[in-house]
Amino acid sequence: MAFQQKFAQPLRHALHRHLFSLRGRLLLGVVVIWTLLCLILLALGWQSGTLLVEESNRIHLRYEANLIRNDITHEIEQRLEVLDRLADQLPDPSPGSLAQGNHDPLLALFEGLVVVDAENTVIDDWPTITGRIGRDISHRTYARFMRNIQRPHVSEPFVGEVSGRLLVMMLVPRHDERGRYAGFLGGLVELDHSELFTGFDRLRLGDEGHVVITTTSGRLIYHPDQRQNLPTRDDLMEDPWLDLALDGWEGEASGELHEGGSALTAYRQIWPADWILGLYLPLEQVYTPLTNVMERIALRALWVLGLLLPVMAALIWLVLRPLTRLAHQIKDLRHGRRRALQIATRMHELRRVIDVFNEVEQDRARTMDDLQRRKAFLKGILAASPQAMFVTDTRGRLTFVNRALKDLLGIKPPVHLPVWAKRIHEEDREPLVAAWQACLLQQKDLVRQFRYFSKEGELYWLDVHANAIRVDGEIIGLVGIVRDITQRQHEDILLRWEAEHDPLTGLLNRRGFQRRVEEAFAAWEKAGTPSSLLIFDLDHFKAINDTGGHALGDRMLQQVSAAMVAETRNSDHAARQGGDEFAILLPGCEASRALRIAESLRARIAANGLEQNGQTWRVTVSIGVGSFQGTDQTIDDVIARADAASYAAKSLGRNSVVGE
Repeated sequence: MAFQQKFAQPLRHALHRHLFSLRGRLLLGVVVIWTLLCLILLALGWQSGTLLVEESNRIHLRYEANLIRNDITHEIEQRLEVLDRLADQLPDPSPGSLAQGNHDPLLALFEGLVVVDAENTVIDDWPTITGRIGRDISHRTYARFMRNIQRPHVSEPFVGEVSGRLLVMMLVPRHDERGRYAGFLGGLVELDHSELFTGFDRLRLGDEGHVVITTTSGRLIYHPDQRQNLPTRDDLMEDPWLDLALDGWEGEASGELHEGGSALTAYRQIWPADWILGLYLPLEQVYTPLTNVMERIALRALWVLGLLLPVMAALIWLVLRPLTRLAHQIKDLRHGRRRALQIATRMHELRRVIDVFNEVEQDRARTMDDLQRRKAFLKGILAASPQAMFVTDTRGRLTFVNRALKDLLGIKPPVHLPVWAKRIHEEDREPLVAAWQACLLQQKDLVRQFRYFSKEGELYWLDVHANAIRVDGEIIGLVGIVRDITQRQHEDILLRWEAEHDPLTGLLNRRGFQRRVEEAFAAWEKAGTPSSLLIFDLDHFKAINDTGGHALGDRMLQQVSAAMVAETRNSDHAARQGGDEFAILLPGCEASRALRIAESLRARIAANGLEQNGQTWRVTVSIGVGSFQGTDQTIDDVIARADAASYAAKSLGRNSVVGE
């Protein structure tokens, strides 16, 4: 142990002397420059490589997506055509009609066939399953769709009530001899075993690439990892491009996978079934070959650096030999062992450096003395101030806080920026730290309001005003004042909320709603961001107020507002404009999707009821839908169209939705 201590100290001094000498710094500069040059070249190479790799993989994804889309579209159209021909052969079906024909070849296309009459009752099936014939399926969405629309259709995924399997049904309408709707013929496709989704494992997408098929409503049809319970697509991925694809967009982009990481994606529309096809190729897989190449290049650069360092070290040692004594005296000067450089030399350049250095050192000593006096004077003033005040150095470190600030925040100097920044509210932290650093670097004054947690965890609203302190035009720190504005901030927030919200329902009032429509209209004019409006009032609401009383009316208004909140997104804005008049702004929503939302809202409100004195009270709405158009000059134009659509809905008998 004594032997180690005897030689460890000299070794540390030697390393310190060589590492922090001018020679060591120059050698370190060579290493840094070489490293930066290699990093720049590697970065440029990586950037060029990623562009090339991504573009080639996008082309590959585009080809595969089109190929799969065309195959699935052909398969669906083929099945619908087969069903259409078979429906023409069943003018008056009855139980057992399907079994009389030879439909065995259809088993390659469907797991079964069902015939449903105009009243949505199953009248025949094949192969026959006990309990299916005679079943009423009016509750099924696809049955209602066929009765109302009467055109070929592919249903949403559902669990068969008799078979208990995950199915989709392909349907074609049937008509009697007079051309009247007589029901439909449906072909059942079992999702877990259908040939529609076989062969994806043979795609050239690598080990991690995969295919996802979803309906336009967001229900998953196919995913390689989860096939049993048909989760929604939100259970597997979070991709904003998929949201666009659900509205009809096709193309290639980069998205985020739910399990983590990014991927190149391609989306295609399978129009006959209202399905979305998504191909996902993880970027980690895409970049693996490029990463291997860059690693080999970096390894070779390190070998070259290892060969270059001894040569550069020898050259630097030869160049800096005359400056060795100067370096030692500068170190002594830095550590206070001397007050000036004293080197006897005939080298004119070196003599000039020594003289200039001594002059600068004398000026620096005088400046430091003056600065110390100024600091002492300033601290005396700040300490006596009743205002909460602070002083920082050029790095933003709190070097002084007066008693008022200590009592307010419970901090003592010196405090570094990362330490006190931890107590700033996370929403305010990044902007405040950026402004603080800009104040120091760009010599700007700082005026900010932010939230701050005390040592006991209590939340404060603080107002800070900081000014840069300059000496001879150079900033030497900051001096600032901190005020507690917590009470004022709470009062301002409450006043702003009350000014724009309806006290009964908590929705926006007319003033708050108009401001948000104006903001959406500005976004429409600037970037073409689509938005839609829903405007409606309650049908026969006056009768409820007059008969049931105003308390019942208020409960009904609150129930309607709850339905509006349930049917809208967090980014939407629901408002009660007065009385029984309501409106909803749907930012970023096309007219077709707004109509679907309006219909869903209408159905929800109509289904809800209130009980009072043994009587159930219900209310319906007539909703008008309007969207921003290129001819709109002000928000009054789109509001007028939506309002006119609402009146049109009333004229149709109320409890309906009308678009502009």
